[in-house]
Amino acid sequence: MKRLIPAVGVASLWAASALLAQVLVDQEPHHKRLLYTNDVRVFDVTLAPGEATADHVHEHDVATLVIADGTVRITEQTSASAAYRIQNTGMTDHHAIEVENMREDGKWLALMPLAAPGTSVLQQSRAFTIYDERFTADMGEVRHVHTWSTILVLVEGAFENGGIGGEEPVRLRRRGQWLTFPRAQAHTVSAVGGDARIIEIEAR
Repeated sequence: MKRLIPAVGVASLWAASALLAQVLVDQEPHHKRLLYTNDVRVFDVTLAPGEATADHVHEHDVATLVIADGTVRITEQTSASAAYRIQNTGMTDHHAIEVENMREDGKWLALMPLAAPGTSVLQQSRAFTIYDERFTADMGEVRHVHTWSTILVLVEGAFENGGIGGEEPVRLRRRGQWLTFPRAQAHTVSAVGGDARIIEIEAR
């Protein structure tokens, strides 16, 4: 089964028979692995105009966040016997963050969506809850807790993530920068120098 949520983007994705695929996603040259834990894998995918990935297979459910000038596109695919190829048909670089939920037993978690100022549920599937979070500078720090492993990606503005476990606060200023949070980890976020928008992808 495959679930796609269409939106504006510069790349096209299509599926073909898995028999045509020769590589798993972590062997595909355009997929740079950023993180590998028991809960999630995270890949950075960059394609210049006209470039395409090789046919490749995702072994797990995956959420893809495409970040381009003026657009944010999110798609989700369930693991299936299909090979995927991404082709950049636009005039600028294609940049995406892919998050795989490593759960293999099919026992997806029935998590209640979190409720916090500036936060709304953008999409939900069996494997992910995806949040759209918009903050203004006058909101101050917003604190919340994700039940399961979560990837945070900056899409607009700049923000600060409060220190976790004695660590210093972290500021993200570049579109596409990301952070990871383990299970049941509370954190605070606040806009810096104006409005900010982040996307949080929580595994289920």
